[in-house]
Amino acid sequence: GFHSHVEILNLKPSTMYFYRVGSSKDSKWSEVWSFVSASQSADASFSMAVFGDMGWESSVERPMIITAHGLEKKWSAKESRATLEKWKDEKSIDFIWHVGDIGYMDDSYAHSPLRFTYETAYNGYLNWLQNLTATMPYMVSPGNHESECHSPACVVDPFLGRALMNFTAFNHRWHMPSSSCAGRANMWYSFNVGPVHFVSLNTETDFPGAEEAKTGDGHFSWLKAGGFGAEGEYLRWLEADLKAARDAGKKWIIAGGHRPLMRLSHSGMIELLEKYKVDLYFAGHAHKYWRDPPSADVNASAKFYKDPKGYIQVVAGGAGCDEMAFKVAPQCPAGEGTCVRSEQTPDEDPAKTSQLNPVYATDVYSVGRLNVKTSALHFELIDSKHGQLLDEVVVTKTARASLTQNLV
Repeated sequence: GFHSHVEILNLKPSTMYFYRVGSSKDSKWSEVWSFVSASQSADASFSMAVFGDMGWESSVERPMIITAHGLEKKWSAKESRATLEKWKDEKSIDFIWHVGDIGYMDDSYAHSPLRFTYETAYNGYLNWLQNLTATMPYMVSPGNHESECHSPACVVDPFLGRALMNFTAFNHRWHMPSSSCAGRANMWYSFNVGPVHFVSLNTETDFPGAEEAKTGDGHFSWLKAGGFGAEGEYLRWLEADLKAARDAGKKWIIAGGHRPLMRLSHSGMIELLEKYKVDLYFAGHAHKYWRDPPSADVNASAKFYKDPKGYIQVVAGGAGCDEMAFKVAPQCPAGEGTCVRSEQTPDEDPAKTSQLNPVYATDVYSVGRLNVKTSALHFELIDSKHGQLLDEVVVTKTARASLTQNLV
């Protein structure tokens, strides 16, 4: 098969468009889909879903044959997928941001060890999402599970392994707006929506100490990775992009990447987020949720912040996948708020544990929703089973001059 990408320019803002995909040569066409183009107003309000680490279907439809190396016997992504469908139908989200580990195609061998199923699984995942991705933007960031194929067929057969190494399927099947911001493929890019400048970080390659700097996350010597830009290009791009957003007077800057920041302590990215006063950072990778206090005020545990000191990290990696054991929230009594208490589960590697005092943490299946106004950012964590509010944070800040004027 073929993967085709089309850029449609000069759309009218806030306008519904209808389209279909196919070929006039053989008269094979898709059904007719529609979408609404974004507003061009710098003050436009909007809402988005944000999460990482969502697999395809569940262990009922796709039973696990192999359960070693972190693979779980019972798991599900269906609850989170149903939540996204509900939000689409309610028109309570305008787009989706999936911050890495998209469908877990590299784990597909665990469902069918004797067959090559990587591409079949990817097709299945995209078909499963189609009525979302055909009607609204589905933005993606690279995660470690995008790096390569782990099927025995890919490890043994050099043709298959090398054909899918170095984020190849990820960069061919998705098309992010890197060409409009001097980014690189889907590996790093930025975009603006209303009062927000969004930056999709590359937490996997192209910086000192990157996990996939030379090889994919299986670290087979013959499956190479990295090198999407020249040496130092990515960090130079990131600084230039953040500086340009601040110079342009963007009210909010929101960054997102696959890995939590404590796993990037020597990357150079954290210092840039601090320098250019990034407001929020979204991540996944850990198959759970936690929200940290502001980075420069670690004892400020709250749900409401005015002019917080530093960025707030939100790790929303609990959407459900075949490496996350099945766990849903209980249904809480009506009118009594959440009954799901904050519970921090230790990281497998204590050296990689986040701050010791997250404001809220849970390992039940959940997805995030961010509601944006010029005056405030309002993030909600929603449990995927019952739709209950588990955690929320509201951020406001006073108007001030360009923050770059005092930067060194």
